[in-house]
Amino acid sequence: MSIAGLDIGTTGAKAIAFDLDGKVLASAYKEYPIHSPHPGHMELDPGEMRAAATEVVGTVATAVAGDPIQSIACSALGEAAIPVDGDGRPLARAIIGFDARGAAECEEFREKIDNKSVFAITGHSINSFHTLFKILHRRTHDPDVFRKTRKFLCANDFMAQCMGLEPAIDWALASRTLLFDISTLNWSDRLLSAADLSPDLFARPVAPGEPIGELRANDFGLPKGCILAGGLHDQPAGILGAAVGTGESMYATGTVVCLGVHFEQKPDAAVMAPNNLCTYPTYGDGQYVSLAYNFTGGSLLKWYRDVFGADQVARAAKRGGDPYDVILEGLPADPTDVLVLPHFTTTGTPWMDPHALGAFFGLRLTTSREEIIKAILEGVTYEVKLNQAILAEAGIDITLFKAIGGAAKSQTWMQLNADILDRPIAVLEMPEAAALGTALLGAKAAGLIDSVEDAADRFATIGRTFEPDPRRAARYAERFAIYRDLYPNTRDLSHRLAALADGSS
Repeated sequence: MSIAGLDIGTTGAKAIAFDLDGKVLASAYKEYPIHSPHPGHMELDPGEMRAAATEVVGTVATAVAGDPIQSIACSALGEAAIPVDGDGRPLARAIIGFDARGAAECEEFREKIDNKSVFAITGHSINSFHTLFKILHRRTHDPDVFRKTRKFLCANDFMAQCMGLEPAIDWALASRTLLFDISTLNWSDRLLSAADLSPDLFARPVAPGEPIGELRANDFGLPKGCILAGGLHDQPAGILGAAVGTGESMYATGTVVCLGVHFEQKPDAAVMAPNNLCTYPTYGDGQYVSLAYNFTGGSLLKWYRDVFGADQVARAAKRGGDPYDVILEGLPADPTDVLVLPHFTTTGTPWMDPHALGAFFGLRLTTSREEIIKAILEGVTYEVKLNQAILAEAGIDITLFKAIGGAAKSQTWMQLNADILDRPIAVLEMPEAAALGTALLGAKAAGLIDSVEDAADRFATIGRTFEPDPRRAARYAERFAIYRDLYPNTRDLSHRLAALADGSS
């Protein structure tokens, strides 16, 4: 008996089929592009998203046709919403959260309602990356599309519609819009009123793991009667699939690098809200998660690959290997003296600054390419350490990181993480925790398992643990003391330069 999870990410769709013992039966991945029609604009094409999802689910369904998929649920990137007409047809691309648009609308909204009230309702601070401000930007700057729009669908509810069912959005993904009340578990009348938006513009909220419906004939190759369940925002799905417990954190290394913690007692809002750290519902009664993240994250290494690594990519192709394996060869063992601000899109937590810019600091004529590469990895991880320290102030002390995602396969990157964070990094044998978490939600909805948590505990086994090296950890602590001052001391310069760039575009 097989179950499946579908993950709709920022750069691609992945489907994985599992058996009820957590064994991977089949998987498929299809990349799609981020469109940038203007500087600072980041969009996903819903047709490309649907085509990729249809292909990967179809591939997996065919591979397990002898043991047909009984249930499926989706995890998805947050914030991005697709405007659709009355027939469910997309009217425009989805604006991604780290798109620069929405900043002006965000500031206007702050004048209507204070951040403390918004955090109390939504578990999130007011920031321009939320769906709300992308919608308000579209209302002002693309009124024709807004007028024709009958629903704004995030990726999970869009996939439900694509599968022939009523669009339904899980509580976690709904929370990322900044319009969802995490106490009533429904759309917030107060926030919708402040934004002058109708609740009819949004899909029906459902609990993660709640059955949405049985599939009929569909384009995805799934059998009739397959149960589609309410899924999760991708990071909470990873937390669930990684079986993150007290004192632990998911450490997801993908396009976005993200820490994810799980708790029942809400942490100190006086620390969380000013630092843009969220608190919102996940699977299970009274269960919450919080995330800390860097939006550029793993895509920074991809940027290096595409801009500077052509010879390394060619060398990898000649070997028949992964370009990143070649890129990470021969890096210096010790910490570099180069600091990288990984703010190449917008920042993540704690700053949430849409006008920040990335930077390399400490370059010399003697700086090598290998040092540059390692400094990129270090910069991303320093940003993680910054959030680790703030979470500790809120009463969440992380003693173990559970690594999932693409970078978890790199021993070099994992050891560097352990040294900078000065904590053990445990790499899960099942790195695709988000797909596993959502597959278990579907299995629960279909009555195939009794407990999602028990199944996740069984399946989230640790393959290898990287312990911090005390000498390197001490040297990284010295550099981190400088790193944490770098953004505050360059913010104004960054904003002035960004203004010039935006003005000339």
